[in-house]
Amino acid sequence: MLIFDDLWLVRTNPENINRLKEFLENDIIAIGWSNLIDLTGMPKNTLLKELARNNYSCSNVKLGVINQFVNNIQVGDLCIIPNGDKIYLAKVTSPYYYDSTKVTEGYPHQRKVEFINKDNPISRSSLPQAVRKSLGAQNYVAHLKHRIGEFKAFLTEIETTTDNIDLHESLIKLLPLAIETIKNAMESDDAERRFDASIEVLRLMQKYE
Repeated sequence: MLIFDDLWLVRTNPENINRLKEFLENDIIAIGWSNLIDLTGMPKNTLLKELARNNYSCSNVKLGVINQFVNNIQVGDLCIIPNGDKIYLAKVTSPYYYDSTKVTEGYPHQRKVEFINKDNPISRSSLPQAVRKSLGAQNYVAHLKHRIGEFKAFLTEIETTTDNIDLHESLIKLLPLAIETIKNAMESDDAERRFDASIEVLRLMQKYE
C-alpha cells in the first residue's frame, strides 16, 4: 500500500510550457518564475521581496504557490500530476533545489520525485468525484490535504483490483499445464487417479454450463 502523509496537486506547465516529458524522464517536478534566484531556505516574507525585486506580480496566490513548493511540500508527500485525462502519481524524494542549467528553459525550481505509475497513468474519469473537482484548481501547486482520506480509499480499491487481475492472469498462464495434468491423469493406469480426474472434469463442466 502506498503510504504518504500529505497530498498535493502539481501541474506540468511551468511558464506555460508542458514539461511532462522532462518530469518523467528526469524524475522531477518543477515550477517556473525562472528570474528568481535560488530560493532555498527563504521564508515567505523574503520570497515576497524577491518577487517584487524581479517585477513579478506579488499576489497572495502566486506567493502561496511558490512558498508551498519551496517550503511546505515535504519528502514523502504524494503529488497528483494531471496531464489531460492521464493522472500520474509521484512521491517526493528531495527537498527543494535550484537547477541553474534550466533557467533558460523556464523551470529551475525543482524537486526530485519517484513516479509511482510512470508507465500506467490513471484515468481522470476513474478518480472519486471530489478529488476530480479539486484538480480543477488553476494554480501550479495546490494543497489537497482535505482529500487525503478519499484518495487513500481510492488507491486501496485500485490496488485490490490490480492484485485480482494479476492473480487471474497468473492462473490463465497455468491453464495449459493444468489441462495437460488432468489429461495425463485420465490416461493413467491408476484407476483412482482416473476417477479423481474424471470428477474434476465433470465439476468444471458443471461450473461453466
